[in-house]
Amino acid sequence: MADYKFTEYFEKEVLRKRPYLKKEWCIRVLESPLKSELQEENRYRFWGEIKELEGRVLRVITLEGQSYNSQCFSGQRVQAMKLNYYADTDSLYIDLSERTSVESREISTGVVLDYDAEGNLVGIDIDNASRKVDLEKLTLNKLPAIVQTNPA
Repeated sequence: MADYKFTEYFEKEVLRKRPYLKKEWCIRVLESPLKSELQEENRYRFWGEIKELEGRVLRVITLEGQSYNSQCFSGQRVQAMKLNYYADTDSLYIDLSERTSVESREISTGVVLDYDAEGNLVGIDIDNASRKVDLEKLTLNKLPAIVQTNPA
């Protein structure tokens, strides 16, 4: 088996919000995909069936020329909404809840919605974010918000 590296984004966001995922499943998809395709900026997307997830399909994305695995999916507390951007993978995660995801749905190419066990939306995962949203400017309209900015 090849030696795989996982991105900071995968380690800090994907596994935190989708604790049911296992790295070995992502590696299995890379080594025996059902389907693969070239994505923008020479990234590759791979899909594979995971029997342990009742046959659900996982998607794995690798970065150009590297064996990095950047993403795969298959009483309520309220928290501040957090936007976390990872330049190395050009991934934006909009964290809506501290609750973990039990289900993920890709609603359009590179946009995945994460849901908790009750079906509540807990996060939005955007791949190739700089091509989909303006990362240079954030506008808050009529929100009674305290804005905290952490430098990149």
